[in-house]
Amino acid sequence: MQRKEAKGGILFVDRAYHLIPMQKSDDKDYSLEALEEMMSVMDNGKVVVILTGYSEPMKCVITSNEGFCRHVTKFFTFDDFMTEDLAKILHLKMNNQTEGSLLYGFKLDPSCTVESVENLIKTVTSDKQRKKMNAGLVDRLLVNARENLDLRLSFDCADTDELLMITIEDLKNELR
Repeated sequence: MQRKEAKGGILFVDRAYHLIPMQKSDDKDYSLEALEEMMSVMDNGKVVVILTGYSEPMKCVITSNEGFCRHVTKFFTFDDFMTEDLAKILHLKMNNQTEGSLLYGFKLDPSCTVESVENLIKTVTSDKQRKKMNAGLVDRLLVNARENLDLRLSFDCADTDELLMITIEDLKNELR
């Protein structure tokens, strides 16, 4: 993105911890230059810069450049999602699909209530898994549940609803 494109607006950098170099000797790494460029944009006050990422790696971003910590003045920390939140996110994603999305047209079986999905996530995943993946667990769960649906169906299945219906078993098989 060009500086002038962000002027007067918001520059949102997701997973900003990727801005710090992985190897100090890599000549093709422009991450420190990107941080310096962001600092110059932040100096003029015409752009709001929002950096997101996991807490620990973000601390490395903030300390990677002596002047950068002066430019970052507000910090917000959000708790990891609870299992009920993850189940609700799964339902939101399935109920608000857009054309062209990977799961467009697919539906959840009525057995996939928020409560049953929450219970499934709670019993089949570990706290460590949920903390590491957070809401990304839902994306992985849905994509792989679709693959499980494909494996579950027979070649002569003619029921259109069945072809597009993700069951609790499809979700469960992913989490094993």
